Amino acid sequence: MKALRLREPGIVELCELPFPTPGPGWLLIRTRATTICTSDIADIRSNPFGIPLPVVIGHEAAGTVAAVETSAAGFRIDDRVAAHPVHSCGDCPECRRGLAHLCSRMGHFGIDLQGTFSEYFLVRADRARKIPDSVDFTAAALAEPICVSLEAVRRARVTSGDSLLIIGDGPFGLLMARIAARHDGVRVVLAGRHDFRLGFARGVTTVNLRTAPRTDQELKELSGADGFDAVILAVGDPRVLPTAVDVLRARGRLVIFAPIHGRSEVDLATVLAKELEILGAVNDEDLFNEAISLLADPTFNAGELITHRFGIDGYQEALVVAENRHGESVKVAITF
Repeated sequence: MKALRLREPGIVELCELPFPTPGPGWLLIRTRATTICTSDIADIRSNPFGIPLPVVIGHEAAGTVAAVETSAAGFRIDDRVAAHPVHSCGDCPECRRGLAHLCSRMGHFGIDLQGTFSEYFLVRADRARKIPDSVDFTAAALAEPICVSLEAVRRARVTSGDSLLIIGDGPFGLLMARIAARHDGVRVVLAGRHDFRLGFARGVTTVNLRTAPRTDQELKELSGADGFDAVILAVGDPRVLPTAVDVLRARGRLVIFAPIHGRSEVDLATVLAKELEILGAVNDEDLFNEAISLLADPTFNAGELITHRFGIDGYQEALVVAENRHGESVKVAITF
């Protein structure tokens, strides 16, 4: 089978690999679509998490069941499925505490499990979900991005009457904005730097921080009160941290979603004076079924965010578009 393998930082190769064989409780999936994540680009550029190389990259995918190991109940050949990349062990202290998404022995596509930028991949049966015929495979590949976006919004704990600022107009920021907009009575503001991407927001107020810079006070005014009840940081730029802290009202919540590597400055005096909360949001806590429900909801229209599609032989251009053309793309898919 054809597969894209990260050989070393900066070098991705299209190669031929043997078909994988599903072990007990696993499925072999014929890939129909896989989408490029910001983290894939970071892994290719510099491998910041120290992934053992070489490895087949990619972790957002959907396809059809090609083989079912006998103990993998509930699936048949040709079932249409979305896959979740996170495979918890079920036995570590975090799993036993009910925090399987924070598993200390986690398996993950494109890290210690072979990824989805290939014609076939393996997934444990409990990490797959059937999708209805009405859901396009490219949209279904967004199941895990929807899962983690649901987690970030849930960590923000917004309720009716609250205001939420999402900083970052990438695919995750857009998904979070669409999810948060479905909460009755929540005022949502999405701040980004690309009019093209901000145009995909629905039912929220948008702000382009590059073409129409806003002061912290002006952002506070957009909250409809004296600051936001919650801010989700969906961009890995430490320079926006001071703004994120400043625009929060007393006892507001800052949710860190995008990884910020290295040291970051946070005014802890402000955190103390306003009794702020700083929370992380990584992976998702059993939100796969909810994500599939959103995919099946035509009013959510997740597939609209897929702006570019390439075959695997066009992977080089696909990676260039995903990394560099933010003013004309949102989510890039590789289809089979």
